[in-house]
Amino acid sequence: MRENLEKPGRALVQRAICGVVMAAILVVLAPVTFAQDAAQLRRDVVSANDFRVRVSSALALGKRKDVPSVGALSQALKDDNGAVRAAAAAALGAIGDPSALSALTTARDKEKDASVKQSIEKAISTLNAAKRTRVIVSLSKLENKTGDAKIGKTFQSVVKSELARLPGIEVSASESEAVEQAKQRKLPTLALDARLTQLTKSTAGADVAVAAKVELLIRKIPEQSLKATVKGDAKALASSKSVKGESELAELREDAVKAAVASAVKGAPTAFEAATK
Repeated sequence: MRENLEKPGRALVQRAICGVVMAAILVVLAPVTFAQDAAQLRRDVVSANDFRVRVSSALALGKRKDVPSVGALSQALKDDNGAVRAAAAAALGAIGDPSALSALTTARDKEKDASVKQSIEKAISTLNAAKRTRVIVSLSKLENKTGDAKIGKTFQSVVKSELARLPGIEVSASESEAVEQAKQRKLPTLALDARLTQLTKSTAGADVAVAAKVELLIRKIPEQSLKATVKGDAKALASSKSVKGESELAELREDAVKAAVASAVKGAPTAFEAATK
C-alpha cells in the first residue's frame, strides 16, 4: 500500500501500539488532530506517510462521530499497519453507523492479528446493536423531589441502568448529542426527565412500609414538546422487628425506589413509540 519505512524492531513497536492504541495514542495525539478539519483528517487516515498520524486521525474522526468519514475509515481497515487498522475499527464503532458493517465483516475475515481482530469484532458488535436502535433517548433531568438527599444517587443510577436494558433504545449523554446522532442516522429522538416525587414511611400492623412514586416525562426534541408522562409506584414492606435502625430503613427505601423506577420504565417503550409518531 505504501513504501515500507520500518526499521529493525519496528514490528514489535507496532504490536505494542496495537495493544494500547486507545489509551496512549488517544491521550497523546488525538487532541492535536481533533482540531483539524474533518476533510483533512479523512485524507490523513488513508494517505499520511507516518502511521502515527493515520492512527490519530482515525481516533479523532471517531471522537467527532463523523459519519461522512465511514468510507475513509473503511479503507483504513486495509492499512499495512495493525495499529491503524485497530484505530479505524474503534472509530467506526464509536461513530455507530451500521453502513460500516460490510467493510468490518470483510476485514475481520481477513485479519490475522488477534488484537486487531478483537477491535474489529467489538466494533461489529456495537454496530449490530446500533442497527437495532429504534429511537435515541437523551436522559436529561433527574430530580429527587422527596427531600431525602441520601436516596438521590440511588434514584439516578437505577433510572440509568433500567433504561439501558430496554431493547431498541439508545441512551445519549446530552440532548444536543442525541439530536445530532438522530439526524445523522435518521432516527427519532426524545428527551426523558425522571422525577422521584414521593418517598413515605408508614406502619401497617407489624410491618414497616415505604412507598415510592416516580414520574417519567417524555419530550420530543428539538421541538421540546411534552409527549407523554409515565408513572410508576411501589411499596417495600418489612417486619418492624427487622427494621432495627437507619441502615435497615435506608435499604427499605432503596428497594421501594428501585421497584418504582422499574414499574415506570416498564411502560416507557410504549410511550416512546407513541411519542415518535
